[in-house]
Amino acid sequence: MDRRAALAEMSAFAHALPRDPSPGAADLLAFRRGMRALAGAVTVLATRLGDERWGLTATAICSLSAEPPRLLACINQRGASFAAFRESRLLSVNVLAENQFAVAERFAGLDGSAEDRFAAGVWRDGAVEGLPVLADAAATFECRVPELIDAGTHAILIGDILTVRSAPEARPLLYCDGRFTGVADEIFDPRYGFQF
Repeated sequence: MDRRAALAEMSAFAHALPRDPSPGAADLLAFRRGMRALAGAVTVLATRLGDERWGLTATAICSLSAEPPRLLACINQRGASFAAFRESRLLSVNVLAENQFAVAERFAGLDGSAEDRFAAGVWRDGAVEGLPVLADAAATFECRVPELIDAGTHAILIGDILTVRSAPEARPLLYCDGRFTGVADEIFDPRYGFQF
């Protein structure tokens, strides 16, 4: 890539973090082992670019601000969907319910299917420019993306939340230690010495 093309590509980002590791940074294997212990909610991020829908499974999502309502999502820049998110500047975050592991596998490319990813689950057009929204998700957020931050292998998308829908009775799907799981019914709280 020549310098002009590299500058044009970087101009799509509002900010860029240094790509070189900090002095004394942990090695990649230790980083991956540590991250396997961090349970995360499983989501499908989706966007629309013209007539095409794009999506991927992600766990690197969190709230950023309540006033104004914002979230952030981290997406691998080498993934097939990233260019569509960068160009559309629109994002739906679909928090999967514990019975939707097949949707998670399809959007992660783990089910071996060559079929359209959106064939898994029931999808509808959302309120924000027809963003794809999973009809029976535990929660959905439709966002505009005013800011992208280049953060090495991944980009951080800052989403201004425009609509929220939630299903309070739904239990979330989680990902931990390389597998999908759910929330346990019983939690032991040592402060009280009993399970509830």
